[in-house]
Amino acid sequence: MAAAQALDFRDFGHGKGVSAAHGVIRRHVAHLEEDRPLYPDHNVMKELVRSRRYRQALAQTPGSPSRAPSS
Repeated sequence: MAAAQALDFRDFGHGKGVSAAHGVIRRHVAHLEEDRPLYPDHNVMKELVRSRRYRQALAQTPGSPSRAPSS
């Protein structure tokens, strides 16, 4: 969540894997515009990691480490 928040403020493009991870997080947790309790967001992220949905999304991203050819 913290990395996604930081990326929201960057003005340059990101790699495919970073962009995919950012997109997964932002589909589940909104950008922090103003102070709010974060425990609901933390619970959502905990479930996202536990469910491995983020890994499935990254695996579908061309050029991500999980899709790179093995040597």
